[in-house]
Amino acid sequence: MLRFLLPALLLVPSGVLDAQSRNLEIYWIDVEGGAATLIVSPSGESMLIDTGFEVDDRDAKRVYAATQQAALKQIDYLVISHYHADHVGGLSALSKPVNQKWLDSYKTASAGRRTIVKPGDRIPIKGLQALVVSSDQKLLAKPLEGGGPNPLCADAEQKAPAGPENQNMVGMLLTYGKFKLLALIDLDWEKEMELVCPVNKLGTVTVYQSSRHGSFDGAGAPAFLGAIRPQVAVINNGP
Repeated sequence: MLRFLLPALLLVPSGVLDAQSRNLEIYWIDVEGGAATLIVSPSGESMLIDTGFEVDDRDAKRVYAATQQAALKQIDYLVISHYHADHVGGLSALSKPVNQKWLDSYKTASAGRRTIVKPGDRIPIKGLQALVVSSDQKLLAKPLEGGGPNPLCADAEQKAPAGPENQNMVGMLLTYGKFKLLALIDLDWEKEMELVCPVNKLGTVTVYQSSRHGSFDGAGAPAFLGAIRPQVAVINNGP
């Protein structure tokens, strides 16, 4: 079973969370133009992808509220997709609105454990496959199961690359049974095309977290979207 909570700050009785603690939970946190996605695997381990804006600690507090709703005592893995203010801005404040125990846990977890991931790496969160598909301007070398030649590439529109930081994007494919969530965050059109042309390296997905906040400003290539064929597209919030 899968649980989707939109937005993350909806009030849900704690008994409901306890009763479904073995389901995959995905919280899209409203950070008003940035991005912050909290994943809680069936094992109870958690992963946060991005932290929103700084903005007087607003988004860090919202992330913390989501962890409380999910009954988490800690965030086991933190993935920063890239170093733009709407994605990394809340990082330094994450320890501020919470108690000393949380602060100590954060310092312990972060000390000497920073990792720069590469395409093909997996985040070792229990109960969930979390595969890195893009990082540091590099992409998966070989197609995944379900991938193959993409006929949509013929005469497909090409666009100039975005700024280097958007090409450095850490993009992830999360798999739980037959369910697949693709989160490429702000990856640009050029890199999207490289992921699916001439060969679709990703296959199809269940849920697509829309790139560039759903604005498709330099992303959302038709040949890419037609290749991954998501059943659901989630637009977190506008630019």
